[in-house]
Amino acid sequence: MTKQTTILKEISLEGIGLHTGNKSVVVFKPVTQADYGIRFIRVDLPNKPEIEANYENTATGLAVRGTVIGKYGARVHTIEHIMSACAALSIDNLAIEINNNEPPILDGSSKIFTETLLNAGIKELDAQREFYTINEPVHFESGKTKISAYPSDHLEIDCTIGFDHPFLEHQNLSLRDLNKDNYLIDFASAKTFCFDYEIEALKKNGLALGGSMENAIVIGLSGIHNKEPLRYEDEFVRHKILDLIGDLYLVGKPIKAKIVAQKPGHKNNINFVKEFASKAIIKKN
Repeated sequence: MTKQTTILKEISLEGIGLHTGNKSVVVFKPVTQADYGIRFIRVDLPNKPEIEANYENTATGLAVRGTVIGKYGARVHTIEHIMSACAALSIDNLAIEINNNEPPILDGSSKIFTETLLNAGIKELDAQREFYTINEPVHFESGKTKISAYPSDHLEIDCTIGFDHPFLEHQNLSLRDLNKDNYLIDFASAKTFCFDYEIEALKKNGLALGGSMENAIVIGLSGIHNKEPLRYEDEFVRHKILDLIGDLYLVGKPIKAKIVAQKPGHKNNINFVKEFASKAIIKKN
């Protein structure tokens, strides 16, 4: 029987948010209550509102370049890297206190979040873990995005991305079975990215205000502008998978299914999760 988990000890990180540019401190706290889930707690606001990290609390209208959750008039932006780390480490229950509206972007990947949570240690609870599975395929389509789920005994992801851009026309990669080890090696270090021609428009729209060459890959016509080389030859599709893992965890439980995604993005990921949740079946190991 697979048990639900939390972390062993409190641990924290600080830095600036990618889109808001706001400085924040996040404190990860153990939760011994089963079925608590992942919750963000805005300790800077009156009554310290708690926002459950699930698709019912997502603000899809704001999910242009990141996943946003909101409740009780409070919001937390760009949660996907933390959620991705929690999914990969099989963390079910976690309280995340934050003193602003966006967690730190750190190096633009989920590597530091993943390592920090591992350093806190993982603790099993005396409660059985439940999974979402499906008996029939689930399909979602919007514009050029297509995301489908097929029955499987574990989480698999096949992801294809492509842009009308000479440097990034096509990349594809498959993840056969999500686990801590392959996530740390193959996905956690993949950084977020954007095209150089997007930066001015993003900033005018109040996005990427904390972005820099330290926390994002900036793509030009013939290559990247960053001095640091790519961490993976196909880093861009790896980061899309990293993001997708985080967004899928917003279903509220770990998923056992094969996900096939073409040109995924946060808004469409969340809309797919809503469709998946409507068809999913809860099962125990």
